[in-house]
Parts: sequence; C-alpha cells; structure tokens
Amino acid sequence: MIVGHGLAGTILAHHLHQQNIEFQIWDSSQTHFTSSIAAGGIFNPVTGRKLEPTWLANEIFTYLFPFYQALEKKVNASFFFPMPLFRPFANVEMADWLNARREDIDNEFLDWKVDGVWVKKAGWVDVPHLLRSSRFFFREMGVFFNKEFVDGQTDISDFTQVIFCEGFHGMKNSLWSCLNFLPAKGELLKIQTDQADPSFILNKNGFLLPIGQNAYKVGATYRWDEFGSEPTVSAHEELKDKLAQFQLSDYIEIEKLVGIRPATQDRRPFVGMHPEKPVGIFNGFGSKGVSLIPYFANEFVSELQGKKMVHPDASIRRFNHLFSI
Repeated sequence: MIVGHGLAGTILAHHLHQQNIEFQIWDSSQTHFTSSIAAGGIFNPVTGRKLEPTWLANEIFTYLFPFYQALEKKVNASFFFPMPLFRPFANVEMADWLNARREDIDNEFLDWKVDGVWVKKAGWVDVPHLLRSSRFFFREMGVFFNKEFVDGQTDISDFTQVIFCEGFHGMKNSLWSCLNFLPAKGELLKIQTDQADPSFILNKNGFLLPIGQNAYKVGATYRWDEFGSEPTVSAHEELKDKLAQFQLSDYIEIEKLVGIRPATQDRRPFVGMHPEKPVGIFNGFGSKGVSLIPYFANEFVSELQGKKMVHPDASIRRFNHLFSI
C-alpha cells in the first residue's frame, strides 16, 4: 500500500509498476491536501551563491531526463520541459568575486557570461498535470482508491508493506515522530504578462518561470511558523516585491498557490523501512522533489527487492537508534 498521491507517492508507484510489484494507492485529499499541486516544479543542478552542483547532481540528473521522458510516453501526457535557467550576478562586487574564483567554481552545468551564468540541464515539470495523468492511469488499472489510512484502525493484513508518502502530514504520523521534519510553507503567484521573456527561467532572489501562453509562476516564499492552506498577505507582498526586482510592472494576477514543503533538518530525505515494523517512508524531499524523487524511488524499489541499499545519507537507517527510544 502507498499512502498518499503527491509527487513522491505517484513516482514511487510508477517504479513499483515498472518492476511488476503489485500495489494499491490510498489517497485522502479531503484530510491531507497535496502540496505538490502548488509546486514550482523547477529542476536545477546548481545551488548556492558559489554555484556549486547540488547534492548527487551527476547521478540524479543523469537519471532524471530519461525517466520523465519515458513517463510522458507511458501516461500519454506532456509535462516535462527542459529549459535554460539564467542566474544574473547580483551586482558588480558579486560578479568580480565569482569570476576571481571561476577556476575553482566552474563545473559542467555552467555557461559563464558577462552579466551572469546560464545553467544547463535545468527546466521544470508541470506537477499538477503529471499527477492528473497518473491518477487517470492508476484508476484505469484499478489500483487507485480515495481512502484514508487511519493508524491503528486500517486493516493492513492484505499488504506485505505500507509505505507512507504523506508529505508534511507525515510529521503527525506517530510512526515517524522521531524523524526531524522541518516543513516550510511556500507561496507562489501565477501571473500573465507581455513584459517577460518566455524562453528561459530567471533565478534571482526568487524565480520567474514561464509556463506558456504568456503565463508565469513567481516564487517563492518561505515560512516555518504557520502551515495553513490559505495564502497570506505578507507572502503576497513579498512576491510583488520580487516582480518589481524582475522589473515587471504590467501584469495580471491569475492565481495564488500555497504548499508546504516536506523539508528536513539535515536537508536529506527519509527513505526506507521501519527497523521493527512492515512500514516504510518515502518523504522529506523539500523543495527539490522534482529532481530527487525519481532517483530515490528507483533506489528504494531496488532495496525492497534486495538488490542494493538506499544511499546512506537518505536512508532512515541513519535514525535506527531513535526508533527504540
């Protein structure tokens, strides 16, 4: 049983299906809203002001492209959009600082220009469309159910394992109370404008993501003290400030989007089986779910099959000593 049909549960299900492992998906949208539908969906192999490759960048991005391309064909939908990403230098001082260290900083993902760097192997995934297409696919298979898992009440005798893919809701699951969740609320704004360039993603203290037909997503905010599903005035003002920094003044607001990132204190996901029970977790991918989830879904399924172990930095084996406390 897979509990949850956000991006993590969906992609894990596709990997189980690929290996001919029987499963059911239980999803309870009325009690557990799926933050994946609000995701910006950007994948980007470079992080931080030093322009360093993100964690496991070579392995993850080598796997990412063929996976999403094959998934599009499998569910007969288009949701994977490789696209250049531009990171302008914040100012002359930053440009000088980075260029002075270019020999040490440079990597295969960067294309240096006078006013910034172009990042290769970037792009975005239309996560809501991926989820809708997959839901239809799994309904047609007869394995998708609108059911709620209730700890201590749901009969799991028909299942060899239950794997929880609950996003930030996982922090309320007593099975995983020892894990160091650090969820972060994020808000985005969907706008329409003729002022922006639709051919690339702009990344400068936020992002401006072209999603077609002169529409863009603008994001994102971070908040750690409140996890409601409603947009906030303060975040709206912050997003409008980002638009001003992007030198956009003529735009129409289309929609406000709210999601809770299932982040963790050590910035590494929770992947693996409970050391004492037939339950597992696939969670904690934070703001990098689009790039991390496919790679670790493949690793998790391989571990379930006894082929190889999940990377130690992502495996919940690193918390085994806490489960017995």
